[in-house]
Amino acid sequence: MQRTVVGWDIGGAHVKAARVTCGVDALRLDAAAVRPFELWKAPERLADILQDVATQVGTAPAVALTMTAELCDCFPTKRAGVVHVLEACARAMPECVLWVLDVRGAWLRPAQAARAPLRVAAANWAATARLAAWRYPHTILVDVGSTTTDLIPIEGGTVRARGTTDPSRLACGELVYTGGVRTDVSAVVDVVPLRGRWCRVAAESFAVTGDVYLVLGRLTPADYTCEPPDGGPRTVVGARRRLARVVAADTEMLTVRDIHTMAQFIHHRQVTHITDALLQVLSLMRAWPPMLTVTGTGKFLGEAAAARLGLPVVHLETELALPEGTPTSAVAVAWWLDRSRHVGTV
Repeated sequence: MQRTVVGWDIGGAHVKAARVTCGVDALRLDAAAVRPFELWKAPERLADILQDVATQVGTAPAVALTMTAELCDCFPTKRAGVVHVLEACARAMPECVLWVLDVRGAWLRPAQAARAPLRVAAANWAATARLAAWRYPHTILVDVGSTTTDLIPIEGGTVRARGTTDPSRLACGELVYTGGVRTDVSAVVDVVPLRGRWCRVAAESFAVTGDVYLVLGRLTPADYTCEPPDGGPRTVVGARRRLARVVAADTEMLTVRDIHTMAQFIHHRQVTHITDALLQVLSLMRAWPPMLTVTGTGKFLGEAAAARLGLPVVHLETELALPEGTPTSAVAVAWWLDRSRHVGTV
């Protein structure tokens, strides 16, 4: 018997949705969408955005929801953010039976989630990790998104995450606030090599990691889903201009080689941040995993960290026959709701 579920992952910078058909030991992606949306700039528009995406993806009898949007600074507290997202979902999908994922992988109805906001805040990793564990019982999920990186240990087919809230996950290395597109360059490095010297960087929002990876050829303009800091073009030329400003210069003062070398160093430092956290997570695992399971927009960063540790990688999307660019977290939350319903836990 096959069942259809729609999964949503509502973030502060992207709204992601996927319609998935699930069987006993299989899943099929029927439709998916990723909508860039800077929620903090127009929180009142969220319900309209959700309606648009729902029209694109389609409907299903059951809807699974996870979110990270509650952290947006337009909300005074995470509680307020969670309630805002739930209310927007209710307006956008009034006929749907909605289930909200919590950080332990359990399911709450919207009224329950509103009363226990920290149980459902930033819980998307809990679904993706269980999807990875379904295929790989001993691994670490390395999910590098546009903004953050999740590092989730899996042993014996069970998710062994120690953190639940964002602060506790940051403290134990399971959450690293660095990503492949939106991270400010000055949050990754405080110096860069420039013509044989270490040049301090400007603590300004001049460039993001999306600029670094456009210059290095690891992202395409279509992958650069945030607004560039200067409002300029999502091109290699535009990215070089933004990176030059990181050292208070411009493209008349720096050569293409200068900027490329800076970008390589920023990449090196970002991989180091992820590798350090990986070693922290590994230090509590009972056995060294045979490989890392990577996913996300910035999965090339996970691959680079794995190479430093001598670990091979498997790609979650490839294992599940998902097209490149699929919002894996939305697929995962849909699949996990179906799995939970199938075994009678919801």
